[in-house]
Formats: sequence, C-alpha cells, structure tokens
Amino acid sequence: MKQKALTSTSHILDNELANYAFNIVTKMTTNPFYTDPKPNLTVFQGLITLYSAALLKSIDGSKADTANKNAARVNLQEAISLLANYVNLTAENDLVKLESSGFNVSAIPTPIGILPAPNLKISFGNNPGEVNYIIESDPRASEHIILYATVPAPENDTAWCTKVVSSAKGIITDLEHRKDYIFKATSTSSESNKRNQYNYSNPVEQYVS
Repeated sequence: MKQKALTSTSHILDNELANYAFNIVTKMTTNPFYTDPKPNLTVFQGLITLYSAALLKSIDGSKADTANKNAARVNLQEAISLLANYVNLTAENDLVKLESSGFNVSAIPTPIGILPAPNLKISFGNNPGEVNYIIESDPRASEHIILYATVPAPENDTAWCTKVVSSAKGIITDLEHRKDYIFKATSTSSESNKRNQYNYSNPVEQYVS
C-alpha cells in the first residue's frame, strides 16, 4: 500500500487544528515540490486566521460564537482536504515530497502473516440439517474457512465440504439428517491466501439431527 497525505482532520482537536494547518503553510511556502498549491496558500492562511479568531471567541462566548467557530472549522477542514489532494497528486507517492508538505502521512500497514488456529464451537441448529458455529479467532482475519464432512472424515482436506464465511458466527445448512459430522475452521489473511497455508482449529464432532 502506497503512502499518502491524510485528507481527513476529523480526529484533530479544536485547539490543535490551527497549529496543524499553520505547520502545513510553513512547510509548503516556497517548497520547490509544490509550486501551484490549490487552494492558494494566502487563501489558506486567511481561513486559519478566521478559525483561530472564532475559536478564541467561542471559549467564553455564546452559542452563536460556538456555531461560528464550528462553521469556520468546516471551512478550514475542507481547505485542508483540498490541499491534501493537491499534495497527493503532485507528490505521486514520493515519501520525501509528502513529508516535506507538513501533512500527516498514512502509515504502511504491518503484514498480518499466517494467523494462528482459531477456536471453533459447533452446536445444534434450530432446524433439521443445521448446526450453529462460532469461530473465536484473531480480529484481523479477513474471512474464515469452515471444512466439514461426515464421520469418518476423509484424510485429504480437498475432499471435505468447504464454506467460506465473513462472519465469525452463523449457521451451516443442508447437512444430512441423523449423521455424525466433523468440523474444523481456519482464519484467512492475504498472506494465507497467497501461500495457500492455513492453521486449522482442532476438529469438532457434532451429531446433526
């Protein structure tokens, strides 16, 4: 995943937003990487000034003062977002250029790798030919694979029935009535799928009514 300047400032507190925006202006002024900022930095600085004044007035001010501060914040946030888009288009994922802009930059996600085996729970379903399942696994799992077969189960996993699920809790249907089944599950990740390597739970046997 390539890094980019963050366009959202919703997480930045009121009393920190002006300083963040001012640092961007400082870093981008005469920055050789950004010769035609959009919006113009003079306009951008004006929005910072308006927001700073509105914020100061709202501290011990009226409801109207708070409303004016909120409106000024929205205007400044929109300008920051537009300027971040300009930076991303201009920098083209070059980290040196991105960091020189003063913007916060997205982090490179840590690879998840092969996830450990989950804990699988199987119980009677509400209807014949059904069972309920609960997969207790790493929260980073993108999906889960459930393998199931009638007892005795085949030695080769490819001969088992396969169900790919996004939810860690659900129902498996269309099973044979009055049969003993065996189930096992695994958690998937991009690395697991790429290598076709998975860690499966301990097998769970369950009678299906």
